Amino acid sequence: MSPLPPPSTLAFAASLLLLAGYLLYRATIPKPIPGGIPYVAASAVRAFGDVPDAIKHHAKTGEMIAFLATKCVELNSPIVQVFLRPFSKPWVVIADSQESQDIMARRTREFDRSDYFGDLLKATIPHHQVWMRTGEQWRSNRRLMADTMAPQFLQNVAGPQIHAQFCSLIRLWRTKVSLAQGHPFSASLDIEGAMFDGIWAAAFGSTIGSTETQVRLLGRLSRLDGLSQDNDAVAVFPEAPYPPMKSAMSTIANSSEIPTNSPLGRRHHEFALKYYPSIRKAVKLKNQMVEEKLHAAWQKFSSPGASEDSIKCAADLIVAREVTLARKENRQPQHDSPTVQDELFGFLLAGYDTTSTTIEWGVKYLTAHQDVQAKLRQHLRATFSQAAEQKQPPSAVDIAKTSLPYLDAVIEEILRCGATAPATVRVATEDTEVFGHHIPKGTDVFMLNMGPSYTAPPFPIDEAKRSTTSKLLPTQDRWTGTWDPRTLGDFDPERWLVRKSDAAAGEQQTLDPQAGPMQTFGGGLRGCFGKKLARLNLRIVFTLMLWDFELRPLPQALGDFRAKDVLTHRPQQVHLRLQECAP
Repeated sequence: MSPLPPPSTLAFAASLLLLAGYLLYRATIPKPIPGGIPYVAASAVRAFGDVPDAIKHHAKTGEMIAFLATKCVELNSPIVQVFLRPFSKPWVVIADSQESQDIMARRTREFDRSDYFGDLLKATIPHHQVWMRTGEQWRSNRRLMADTMAPQFLQNVAGPQIHAQFCSLIRLWRTKVSLAQGHPFSASLDIEGAMFDGIWAAAFGSTIGSTETQVRLLGRLSRLDGLSQDNDAVAVFPEAPYPPMKSAMSTIANSSEIPTNSPLGRRHHEFALKYYPSIRKAVKLKNQMVEEKLHAAWQKFSSPGASEDSIKCAADLIVAREVTLARKENRQPQHDSPTVQDELFGFLLAGYDTTSTTIEWGVKYLTAHQDVQAKLRQHLRATFSQAAEQKQPPSAVDIAKTSLPYLDAVIEEILRCGATAPATVRVATEDTEVFGHHIPKGTDVFMLNMGPSYTAPPFPIDEAKRSTTSKLLPTQDRWTGTWDPRTLGDFDPERWLVRKSDAAAGEQQTLDPQAGPMQTFGGGLRGCFGKKLARLNLRIVFTLMLWDFELRPLPQALGDFRAKDVLTHRPQQVHLRLQECAP
């Protein structure tokens, strides 16, 4: 046997371990930003700060960003600091629409895209513009993708593709209505599948069939086994296996919950992408798919006869754009560019996840507000009277080009109340101030899109403490109006409409997109790149849905508005009780 170390050596080693443990413990104690930004006093003197409370909140509610809003309410302040990332600076949280708008649009030299957004997506799409700081690489990516948001592409390519795929969803729901016999059913997977089909078709010009596989399966049934005598019980349908790429997309999108909820942030996500078998398999399939689709597009545009008439999808458009840019910049097109691959996959990922989430919120709000639903259906049928007479839905082009103020108002209100993107995050690129409080360089600033100032009364603000540009807003170009604070929690599309007189058409209602605060798409230079596509998708989806169905009331247990934070702020449950409209 080896002799034991002398007692003095053991004592020294034990002392080192105790010291290391103490130093590690001290490192987990938050260091508040000096200057008076409110914070929870108890969190500032305990290991891991606000993390224990945030974990409890998430376990109880499924939400994470809403925890930040609770801190503002708890501390009765439009600006607070929270301690949610051990070994890192505190986060600053702002719950005030005017100051948030000012930061995003007028203080772009002081605030830029935060690394927090990179934590969500950098591991998945490392060469995509969405997480990059504003600079030449970001501008280059933006130029590459610019044409995917052009009216010609949206109206003539993306819109018809999405319209066709959601017509498949209407067929699926007709079958479910027949089999359900008045029972409600879960609609989340139906909506997500149809949205994936639509954005896939817009991205690649082909069908993947997530919805059609379900249509074929249920079409073989004459009755649904196991229906309860209780008419409020949920009807459960058999499901056909989804296409592998649809499952992979869901896995990749849901993996963004890891950096949102883990104290280790992006490091945990990077580990998961490499070592979690299901996520690693999904990423491998995604890479193969994108490479195959781009190869096909490169082959098309390498031929001498290729022209703009050959563009049938976003992949074609991006490749054609890269060929054009290469010619202008006197270089060879980058056939294997990781930027092209990530931008295309980002188009697919963002279009699928954010829009399907907004549709799910829309289903819930329209079900809960039968009067709004009935008025919207009447508005659509009156506007598309010829289609109604022909007993067919309006085309994608007609939906895109026709003035539909009430539909647009409903969409704005769904975006406002659902808060698909519950916060916009910027980082201070230099030492600066907000509400007179010092914000050190490198501090992440979370600007809430929910809670006080949006869906609840705002906090009283000392106007003298606003930034110079923010104080000038009322006298410069109007940004947004204000609404009665007592009504902010109400779902009311009318708040977005104004009446205007026209000499030829008389008095008409029009949409005022600046009627009040709604920042789901962010704002300023770094506002959401895909918002035009998102709004077109929502126009098409809600028109087709309400053209064919009434969304009947649900029992209280199925109609709650609880949410969960993944890549988006998504409803925890989405159910429908559908009734076909009279032709």
